[in-house]
Amino acid sequence: MPLPLFFLLVLAAVITARRKRLSRVLMLVAAVWLVTVSASPVPVLLAGNLEGMYGIMQPEAVAQGKTVHLLVLGGGHTNNDKLPANNQLSLAALGRLAEGIRLQRQIPGSLLITSGWSSSGRTTQAEMLARTAILLGMDAALIRMQVKPQNTKMEATEYKRAFGDTAQLVIVTSAIHMPRAMYLFRQAELNPVAAPTNHIVKDEEKNPYLNWLPSAGKISMMESVIHEYMGMIYARWME
Repeated sequence: MPLPLFFLLVLAAVITARRKRLSRVLMLVAAVWLVTVSASPVPVLLAGNLEGMYGIMQPEAVAQGKTVHLLVLGGGHTNNDKLPANNQLSLAALGRLAEGIRLQRQIPGSLLITSGWSSSGRTTQAEMLARTAILLGMDAALIRMQVKPQNTKMEATEYKRAFGDTAQLVIVTSAIHMPRAMYLFRQAELNPVAAPTNHIVKDEEKNPYLNWLPSAGKISMMESVIHEYMGMIYARWME
């Protein structure tokens, strides 16, 4: 959480105000950190590095003659009966589902598998994704669900338990999350194809000086980067 870290550094500088040298160093570190996470190219470069590890999936990337499973990883939702299913999904989940539906329509006979539990004990992420897919015109007969997984590692183990490893598996998730997802699925002895979506960094010719303008978007980007790198470290540590 980049912004809370900045405030903690400022607070530490205030607490140590009597020790002027230490306080100034802490304040300088806080200022440099804030510029790094909000007004520099660093968040863009780090996010782009993660997102660039896997390219956009093309239908011809799947093995011929195999059943294809398009596994849409959970991305968050709420439970509000006043809203349609699509409006209860987070933007991340909605983007992942859209990519899954796009690929399903391009790969005849493929199955869409939605994934994710419910921390509240109400409608699960998998069910909400499936409902939205049906609202968007998908045939319910082409949808399967896995409603137990609470995280990416559990999504991998649950998929293998429920569906085995004979089908051609395609993982659909956010591009920044894809490197960690592929690592965890390979740890489960699966050999998936990556289908990244929800790219944060989109190639576009812009004035490079704009990278130095502070923005909340860069802070959010840096938070996602730190989350993924820490997740990778944790996953490797837990081996």
